This record gives sequence, C-alpha cells and structure tokens, in this order.
Amino acid sequence: MKEFKALNDDNWKHFIMKEASYFLLDECRGGICIDAGCNIGDFPMNHGFRFDKYVCFDIYDDNIQKCIENTANIGIQVEVKKLAVWSESNKKIDVFAYKMHNKEDLNVFGDSGSIGCIQYKGPRGEGWHKKNKIGEVDTISIEDVCKQYGRINLLKIDVEGSEYEFLMNKDLSKINYIVGEFHFSSEKIEELTNWIKNTHYQIKGGFKLK
Repeated sequence: MKEFKALNDDNWKHFIMKEASYFLLDECRGGICIDAGCNIGDFPMNHGFRFDKYVCFDIYDDNIQKCIENTANIGIQVEVKKLAVWSESNKKIDVFAYKMHNKEDLNVFGDSGSIGCIQYKGPRGEGWHKKNKIGEVDTISIEDVCKQYGRINLLKIDVEGSEYEFLMNKDLSKINYIVGEFHFSSEKIEELTNWIKNTHYQIKGGFKLK
C-alpha cells in the first residue's frame, strides 16, 4: 500500500476555494446540505449560513481534518464523517490516489482533491490505479443518508466517479436539489442523468425536484 501526503496546503486552500464553485438557485436555502466529497470544507466555507446544517463526507484523512479545522468557526453546524458514498452501506472499499500521466510521484499539488474509490486508467496512463491504493474506507448509501438526516435540501456531490454508484437506481425523491460533477464515461453520465430526471427537472448546474 502506498504512502500519500498532499502538499502545498495553503496554495491548495486558495485554489480550491475559488475553483470548487457550483451554481445554486437563489431559492435553494435552508435545511440540510449533504456535501459528498467535501475536500477541505470549501463548500460550507463559501456558503455559510445559506443552509442550516452541513453534513460532509470524505475519504481522505487529511481532508477530514482540514475540513473540521476550516469550518470550526464559521458559526453554523458542520458534521464531518470519513465515509465513502456508495451503493451500499457498511462495506469496506479501497481508496486510491490519482496518478498523473507524466509523474510517478503521487504527492503533487492538487492530489488532495484527487482521491477516489473507482479504478480508472486513462489513455495516457493517468488515473486511479490499483497499485496506488492508499487505504480503505467504510461506505454509506443514499438510503441511509436519508434515513439519518431526513429530507435533504441540497446534495452537492463530487466524488471522483462514485457518483454513479451512489445515485443510480436509487430513490432520490427526498432530495430537493442536486449539484456537482460526474466523473465517468459520457454513456454513464447520460444514463445517470436520465435516471435523475425521473424525479427532478434538469436546471442550470444541476437538478431540482419536480
């Protein structure tokens, strides 16, 4: 198993606070925000009192710790958990560090945002390779998230490919808004988009419950 340590903490914080932005309708306010793939806590830091509570999930220890530290004094409740969002709860799955196509070293700027649970090898050798396993993590399903927290006003999701596992063929009717990024093939993006559209309208930047 590989050792991994994200570098350039200050530069990464400055970068991710500007880069990780998502369009939200003005009416999307209050209630529970689920931040799946919370990284260092940039979403609650950026949006603060827009929501009543943030529940943050991530799979990388350094991100978890930084998220706790960065959101400790924003004046609103933030709950941070080390769990992978997945199709089933209470599984233990592998965690991989992203390898760039032109570097063997995993510890490069930005990799704290490139930890994933889905194996993928791109055309130039980049991706999440089995040989770059850095740990294991327990899982939680959307069913159990909804069971624990009730109606979700916003699901923000950016989990390096696990979005499909988490949302496909699931009951999404307890989620008012969904925003984020999908990291897989165009065919699977279309499949997941069509599934979400069973319960949601597609809007700029995401989806709104019908």
